[in-house]
Amino acid sequence: MADILYISIDEAVFNVFPAAKIGWITAEVFVRPSGDYVCEMKKNIAKKLNDIGISADTMMLHPDVARWREVYSKMGVKPSKYKSSLESLLRRVFKGDMWSVSNVVDCYDCVSALNLLPMGAHDMDRLCGGLTLRFGREGEKFYPLGAGDSVIDVDNRNIVYADEEKICCWLWNYRDTREASVSEKTSKAVFLIDSAFETEWRSVLQGVEALSKELSAIGCNLLEHGIIDSSNPSVEIG
Repeated sequence: MADILYISIDEAVFNVFPAAKIGWITAEVFVRPSGDYVCEMKKNIAKKLNDIGISADTMMLHPDVARWREVYSKMGVKPSKYKSSLESLLRRVFKGDMWSVSNVVDCYDCVSALNLLPMGAHDMDRLCGGLTLRFGREGEKFYPLGAGDSVIDVDNRNIVYADEEKICCWLWNYRDTREASVSEKTSKAVFLIDSAFETEWRSVLQGVEALSKELSAIGCNLLEHGIIDSSNPSVEIG
C-alpha cells in the first residue's frame, strides 16, 4: 500500500451524473466470521423497512431504489439482469435469504439496506495509489469476487472504482474484485457510500453517520471520514 491513498471522482462521471457523491470512512477493523450484534441487526431489517413502507411489493416504487436502474441503463447494461448492490440486498432481505460473510461486511450491508444507500468496502493494504470512480477503459478486465476464475471484459460505458493497477468494483457498486475485498486478513479498510443522484430517504452524510455508529458498535476503530462531490472531487486518506 502507498503511504498516501486518495479517493476521487473523474470529471467525466459528473458530466453524466452531476449529483454524484461518495461518502467515505477509514477504520481499523477486526474481521470475524460473525458476531451477536450483527446477527441482531439482520433479524430486524425486514421489519424496520416495512415500518417505513418498504416491502417486496413496494421497494421498486421508491426513487432511491428505482433510480439506480436508470443509472445502470446509462452504463450500458440491462438493469433487470445487473442490479445495484442496494436492490440486490433488499431482494435478499424480503426473500429471507440473509447474507453471512463476516461481522464487518454484514454490518455495512445492514446499514446499506436500512438507509437505502449502496455501500461497500476495500482492504486498504491491497489498494495501489488511490481509488477513482471513473468510466472503464478499452481492454480492461475485471476479476469478480465469488465467481471462480471468471473474467469480465469492461465496456467504456461501465462506471468502475479503480486503483492504479486494477478495477476494484464493477458497475459502480455491482460487484467487488477478489483482489481488494475485505477478509479476515484485513486490518484497515475504507468504506464507501454511493449516490448518483439526490436521494430522498437518507443523505450520504446521514449514511456516513449511520455506518460510523454501527462500525464503532462492532469494535472498529474509526479514523477519518468525509464526502467528495463535484465541488470537492478528491481527497487524500491515510
